[in-house]
Amino acid sequence: MAHFSDAPPEKYRALVTHFPNGVLVLFDSELRYEIVGPETLPFSKRDASKMVGKTIYDLFPEETATQLEPKLRATLTGELCSFDMEYEEQVHHIETRPVRIQGDTYGALVTQEVTEERQTARELEQQNQRLDKFARIVSHDLLNPLNVAQGRLELAQEECDTEHHNAIATALDRIQRIVEDVLWLAREGQDIGSVEPVALGKAIESAWRMVSGQADNAELRYVGDESQLPTVKADYDRLCQLLENLFKNAVEHGGDDVTITVGALADGFSIGDDGPGIPDEEREDVFDPGYSTVEDGTGLGLSIVKQVVEAHDWEIQVTESSAGGARFEFTGLDVVAK
Repeated sequence: MAHFSDAPPEKYRALVTHFPNGVLVLFDSELRYEIVGPETLPFSKRDASKMVGKTIYDLFPEETATQLEPKLRATLTGELCSFDMEYEEQVHHIETRPVRIQGDTYGALVTQEVTEERQTARELEQQNQRLDKFARIVSHDLLNPLNVAQGRLELAQEECDTEHHNAIATALDRIQRIVEDVLWLAREGQDIGSVEPVALGKAIESAWRMVSGQADNAELRYVGDESQLPTVKADYDRLCQLLENLFKNAVEHGGDDVTITVGALADGFSIGDDGPGIPDEEREDVFDPGYSTVEDGTGLGLSIVKQVVEAHDWEIQVTESSAGGARFEFTGLDVVAK
């Protein structure tokens, strides 16, 4: 289907002259530039008036003009075109559409310099490819021998009893936690799945069940009761991942008898504990990968928490709880119901 815009030539001339970002061109059936603007082109600093009346083969190297020609001719037949081109070591994004002026068909062309944006996109794609490769290597080259070691340990425990087995099991468990955390960071990054209404209390109870079995004397409390927690829009799985890592962090630093307190905020929630707390000067560092104050910590749990927060466009702040421990405040959540 052909797409044509009808407008008097003076309107196009006024638009070209004052075009705010990029270059706007009106070309005819011979691919001749009839109007060019603004007066000085922002990318090349060329004088627009010296380009008027010339064809693309007059203005550009033959290779560039040959690339442009089929797109411009398709525009004159009614097509809308959108494409990138490299010219003079810059990447330009070009959009074209046909227009009809006083019964004659012309093409309108808009081009913007997008070199930096495309370079950023390429670097991000390369980074993602490296992360995918890294995840595959970690998954295969570490998890497989780890599984073998755990299996051999189980056989050794059946054959004899020694205090060394517990130390080996603890070390292997820590390796597995590190591998799982690294894989999560590499594969998931800042991506989240579908966002839907989530009862915060339900997610907290689910996450707590995953952690409480490792600390029989730890206690979860609510300010008020669970029903006072809001329903928020979130990726349920990622939210549970956040909560599990916070609870694990509290147990690791506060001990098996730590008390964790959850409360509602105006646009979010808070989680505090009665552990040793986090000094003021270290509160900006706790989300860095590798940060940990306990010997067997992976140093990745709070980094995952920060990733989940940023993926949802929430905010997180570290303060001191009323019991002198650590308190994490999550705000900026989309609260559906209280």
